[in-house]
Amino acid sequence: YFHDLLCRRREGEEGRRYLSQRGLSEKIIKEHRLGYSLDRWDGLVQHLREKKVSLDLARELGLIFPKKREGWYDAFRGRVLFPIFDLHQRVVGFGGRLIRAGEPKYLNSPESSIYHKGEILYGLLMAKGYIPEKECVIIAEGYFDLLTLHQFGLKHSVATLGTALTAHHVRILKRYTKHLITVFDSDEAGIQASLRVLPLFLEEEIEGKTVLLPEDEDPDGFLRKGNVEDFEKRVTHAVPLTDFFFERLMKTHDVKSIDGKVKAAEEGMALIDKIPNMIRKNFYTKTLAERLDLPESLLMESLRSSPKDRTKAEQDLKKRPPERSFPKSEEMVVRLMIHYPDLIPAIIKEGILKEFESSVLQRMAEALGGLYQKRGRLDLTEALGCLEEDVRERLSEFAFQESDLKAGDREKILKDCMQKIRKKRLKEDEGEILKKIREAEKQRKGKGLDDLLMERQEMTRRGKAL
Repeated sequence: YFHDLLCRRREGEEGRRYLSQRGLSEKIIKEHRLGYSLDRWDGLVQHLREKKVSLDLARELGLIFPKKREGWYDAFRGRVLFPIFDLHQRVVGFGGRLIRAGEPKYLNSPESSIYHKGEILYGLLMAKGYIPEKECVIIAEGYFDLLTLHQFGLKHSVATLGTALTAHHVRILKRYTKHLITVFDSDEAGIQASLRVLPLFLEEEIEGKTVLLPEDEDPDGFLRKGNVEDFEKRVTHAVPLTDFFFERLMKTHDVKSIDGKVKAAEEGMALIDKIPNMIRKNFYTKTLAERLDLPESLLMESLRSSPKDRTKAEQDLKKRPPERSFPKSEEMVVRLMIHYPDLIPAIIKEGILKEFESSVLQRMAEALGGLYQKRGRLDLTEALGCLEEDVRERLSEFAFQESDLKAGDREKILKDCMQKIRKKRLKEDEGEILKKIREAEKQRKGKGLDDLLMERQEMTRRGKAL
């Protein structure tokens, strides 16, 4: 009925003119059985009555709706129609594009006993014969994008039906190929649509790629401007979606800051955690670590923690009372040990760790030093594994700290930090000695007082030497 109206009836002239303006050929219109619905309330209702078709069934399929009092009216009015076929060549639903001004611009059949939009892809009935030959499938978003792709010879293309790509869609396409290429609009919505499908691809072990179009372009418009050869080259050199995700991650977060680096790492590892193949998982973990300039072992540790463990750690972190900040010089020594393990032998030789005020930093530094002496290198994963939870959390935080110091600067900073730690410790010790001296003077302990005075003189000498 709808196809006949568009192609053979005088009333379909408006639909034919509109599709011609959109650049669609008569061949494509016939291949995809496009149609037209009259701009009146009962065009289909009258046709179904003449054919003695059940109106209740038509209502169930979303083709007509009941009026408030009695009677029926057409769901699709004044629209070009895109019939949706299942793989058995049966029409299971329709999409309709309004020709004149008004809303909604697009109208789709509701879910029914025979139509489930999360399970059907527009154009797959025709594309399935071309996908194996091309060894890939192009996934677009809209009806016109799909029709234009087919018109320009890219018949190994399908489109989603007003919904995001689903796991069921991916499994259907896997029957024909494991090479899926998205080509969505180049605006922010299109970019987000491409990124949303990545977890589905990873979970299904699919090699997903995306075609990047120039700004403000969509497949339909880009191809109709005569860019077929350019488009085909972009398909041939489609960007792996994982690379696209990492690039987007670097642009979205300020990875030069600690917070930005932490957020990028968390988002990246949440995605990588969905990859079932361990080789791929390790490869992408290494890639993310290199991009963020972080130890790979630190990111691997976050993978080894189960979701339950991570949730518990987050809850514990919320319950934990705020801890006062660490002594800055001691914290910097630990950070230097993490990022520049070659400094650890000098730090241990100086014996500075014994003078730490913070017991948390002291335990952390001693663990790092012990592992380095044992292995001749520093393995952060091993270090994280042998520390208590509170110390482990702090070590993870420090490892995310941006650090890019030249060799001479590292040594100078280390020397300055050790000097400050010793001066502070000496000042505290002098305070304790002064208390003892005053107490001894009150009790008139001659020998004990002399010893304390000599100890204070030694401290003064050490202080001048620093």
